[in-house]
Amino acid sequence: MDIKLQILLITSTFGALQSFFFGIYLFTIKKGKSLANVFLALLLVVFAARIIKSVGYYFASGHVIPDLLMNIGFGCNLAIFPLLWLYLNAFLRKDYQFDWRWEWVHLLPAAAALMLSTVLTDEFWIRQWGYTVSLLCMLIYLPFCIRVAVKHFGSLGTIRRVWVISLIGGIAAVWMGYLANYIFGLVPYITGPVLFSILVFLLSFLGLKRSSLFTSNIEQHRSSYRPVQVESCYKQLIHALETSKVFKDASLTLPKLAKILNASPNLLSEAINRKGGLNFSDFINSYRIKETQRLLQSPEWQDQKIAAIAYEVGFNSLSVFNTAFKKFTGQTPSAYRKNILSA
Repeated sequence: MDIKLQILLITSTFGALQSFFFGIYLFTIKKGKSLANVFLALLLVVFAARIIKSVGYYFASGHVIPDLLMNIGFGCNLAIFPLLWLYLNAFLRKDYQFDWRWEWVHLLPAAAALMLSTVLTDEFWIRQWGYTVSLLCMLIYLPFCIRVAVKHFGSLGTIRRVWVISLIGGIAAVWMGYLANYIFGLVPYITGPVLFSILVFLLSFLGLKRSSLFTSNIEQHRSSYRPVQVESCYKQLIHALETSKVFKDASLTLPKLAKILNASPNLLSEAINRKGGLNFSDFINSYRIKETQRLLQSPEWQDQKIAAIAYEVGFNSLSVFNTAFKKFTGQTPSAYRKNILSA
């Protein structure tokens, strides 16, 4: 192997290993651990597996690798953009909650491919368009990734803006490298792994320089408001929740509630975090659960199904409702009702 190929092998392999260990690190850190970190860790690990497959294929004799390695790489390929989209939502949206009831569908193709990795062959991936479809999924997810980033871009600090741009732009560039090779034949196959190595080095540099990227928004926030402003906003919030019961709006978001209160989203977020001691979603859900408890005790609602009550108080997902109810009361809704009726 000549020196040029050796450099390409070392660079691309090191990038994959760097991505893998970066992902493992995110799984292990305790402080500031969040859903966003979990999605990012999964993204880095599956992307590393995909790149290892590419490196093995490119440098193998005759470009022949075991079917299992090929299938794992292609299966991980299907998870990359869905995980990027999930990560951006968790990283950028303060009110985001992962709902397995609906969002597991995004990872279903990857899970199916990985479960079938012992039986699939290149007949499926190459001759039956499996690989082409997995590459073109970028065209489905990338616009949504850009949309959620643009929507929240104005509320981000400089380092977070650079992080989001680097992540989206870098992954899109790697993907374009694969597309340019496989569909158009414009660049060598090794272009994708090399571009990925550059991306991982950049992300690692940013991560080491700013570990704050991996802590929660609550921990990152530094007050720019006077205590009297926070107190006033919090009083307005409590009044709106207790009198108008705005929490019953299932589509309620932090910006929407801030608009109702005629306050800035940042001020409202700080008021909730500092005075309420919870993030936005948990704070609103705490009021929804209190209302649920009131309705479960009300004779007028005793004949109503628990699901009807859940939707009445503002939940749009029964799984989220059940999780929140048990979190705040220590019981399931059905057990809580049973205890009331037997009292």
